[in-house]
Amino acid sequence: DHGGHDHGGHDHGGHDHGGHDHGGHDHGGHDHGEHQAEVRTTTPLPLLPRPKFGRDAAGHARWIVAKSLWTTVSTISSTNADRPFGNIRSIADGECFLDSTGLPYFYLPAPDPTAIDIESNDKIALSFAEASLAERLGDDGSACGGKDAEDPTCAKLTLIGRAKPLEDDARVASARRAFGAQHPRAEWLARGGAHTGGSFYTLEVTEITFLRSYGGYTDLSPEAYLSWKPDLGKLPGEVQCGTEGLLGISHGDYSLQQRIVASASRNVPLSFMVLVLVATLIATVVVRLSKRMGGTTGFDSYSKRRGYAEASNVEEDTLEVEEGRNIT
Repeated sequence: DHGGHDHGGHDHGGHDHGGHDHGGHDHGGHDHGEHQAEVRTTTPLPLLPRPKFGRDAAGHARWIVAKSLWTTVSTISSTNADRPFGNIRSIADGECFLDSTGLPYFYLPAPDPTAIDIESNDKIALSFAEASLAERLGDDGSACGGKDAEDPTCAKLTLIGRAKPLEDDARVASARRAFGAQHPRAEWLARGGAHTGGSFYTLEVTEITFLRSYGGYTDLSPEAYLSWKPDLGKLPGEVQCGTEGLLGISHGDYSLQQRIVASASRNVPLSFMVLVLVATLIATVVVRLSKRMGGTTGFDSYSKRRGYAEASNVEEDTLEVEEGRNIT
């Protein structure tokens, strides 16, 4: 019931929520429907196993957020301060891991109960679990190596802070590109959002809770989390993408192969750089040839990388497996 909130535009009790016409109200002042986002055609990214982060808690947390396609956004009800509310929303933290910032984007239509709650109280929590990641799914369909999602080694992360609507056009454009890459079946997210109006959001992190092993929660400050930089030598197979990237490279019109060379050459030997380049070229060729021939390959594991929400406007009998990890 959530205190009479308007779920999906239906009248659950006729509550006015402050007198706003949430059917067309634009939170944040942007008419996201009038602009066309730059939707890029992305090269398939490999579905890689979790790196060995060891004591690198910040890197581990950043990896979980960047690889997640959805989160639970928790708020305090705007109609009952004693009532919490959790809402599953699609997210995107950059166009790929090496384009991430640690501050994921999410979109809320104006009538969404979470948007209404945030208008009243912007305190939120975003919850993530490794058990939800395709990268942690085994060939037998089990998550986290067959362990229960409650096992401490199947990491769980919560970012606590305040919701921030994106009001800068450059940030909005960045969010659209990220959603275009991570959620290709939800193209409305890359082209302006819902017909009801709404806003893209991120959050200002003030606290982090992170359970990644036995012995209790890991001590991880927002500063350490946000300032983390990758060591490519410990991230084999990850490729550079996007416009801002963790490596601080100006990408311009680089091809995928050029980006790999530019990224890898900073931190790893030439032999490793060549190996990554050759492996990426082979993977791309195999996947494309397989698709043209109508067959399947070992890359079918990419199909695990499926967002839950993207098929909401696609007829079930038209769903097709697309090449790459970014599919629905």
